[in-house]
Amino acid sequence: MKKVTFGDDVMSPAPRKTKQEATPVKKKAKGKKRVQQHIQMTLKKMREEQEAEEAEENENVEKPECNCREEADEPAKKKRKKAAEGESEAQKKSRETIGAKVLEASQGSSKMLGFHVSAAGGLEQAIYNARAEGCRSFAMFVRNQRTWNHKPMEESVVENWWKAVRETEFPLGQIVPHGSYLMNAGSPEEEKLEKSRNAMVDECQRAEKLGITMYNFHPGSTVGKCEREKCMDTIAETIDYVVERTEKIVLVLETMAGQGNSIGGTFEELKYVIDRVKNKSRVGVCIDTCHIFAAGYDIRSEKAYEEVMSKFEAIIGWNYLKAMHINDSKGDLRSNLDRHEHIGQGKIGKDAFGFLMNDERLKGIPMILETPEGKYPEEMMMMYKMEKK
Repeated sequence: MKKVTFGDDVMSPAPRKTKQEATPVKKKAKGKKRVQQHIQMTLKKMREEQEAEEAEENENVEKPECNCREEADEPAKKKRKKAAEGESEAQKKSRETIGAKVLEASQGSSKMLGFHVSAAGGLEQAIYNARAEGCRSFAMFVRNQRTWNHKPMEESVVENWWKAVRETEFPLGQIVPHGSYLMNAGSPEEEKLEKSRNAMVDECQRAEKLGITMYNFHPGSTVGKCEREKCMDTIAETIDYVVERTEKIVLVLETMAGQGNSIGGTFEELKYVIDRVKNKSRVGVCIDTCHIFAAGYDIRSEKAYEEVMSKFEAIIGWNYLKAMHINDSKGDLRSNLDRHEHIGQGKIGKDAFGFLMNDERLKGIPMILETPEGKYPEEMMMMYKMEKK
């Protein structure tokens, strides 16, 4: 009997029959063939229906222009969201118990560790989830990051959010939402640039309604259609555009891995952008440890770490450091590979994170883990133990 492979509908060839075997079973073979064709058509129809449903749910979804590590993590994020929605009381209690241990480990620490939390079930759930899992800071999305079109934020969403803030007393200054992956603040294409700017304004206005003071985003990409300097000029103009349409939120540029056409792989590029922003009190930088390492900034030894931080201070300035993304790296130094790894299990190594935890300059700075799924509480406890209190 022929075998049907459901992933791609490819049928493996049937075993060759001898002349003696083939003659009496022609009708039977034709019957099997018809059954297999029916199965194939049914599978195709099911797949088309599923694709149509997904297209309807994700209307206007586009692929990001810049090479984002987060894209590779989308299946994991969907898995976490599904798990959160179907969480039992026992699972919730277990999660809260682990979270209590993380908070206990953080006692006496000046560092504000957290991770990107799920907002499944409502934006306010991000606060409850963060508190339950022992976060002192966290990242989130203020709207669906995979599509351009959104309904206005309902008043009930804002009310539920502020209720969660009051109940948990979570510090709003430690929440650093991440911008949509679709946006390109430096796009050389007029239509894409307009959509990106409008999306940034919308996300920042939503964040301000929630009392959030910072907004993190990837600088942008030339997409191979303009000079890097032109792209950086456009990014600065985009920041000015958003600042003029918002009240006080700080737009935080993220350091990048230096991949492809992306801007932000060097401190000098971020400095170039900041220098051209009109209101410098409304712009900042988020250092991603994986990104800077992949871009060529070695932080593996204490001496090398201090050299990198001193370089950041000299080129950009400590006053612009608003947040950090804490990740080990799957890629080597100067690999330009944006692939995050668990703390101490990548090419950066555990020591570098000890330097971070004992750097007094990072006191009170949101330090958000973006490592692969499943080990956030354990990694946070491990990092708190590195700190000499």
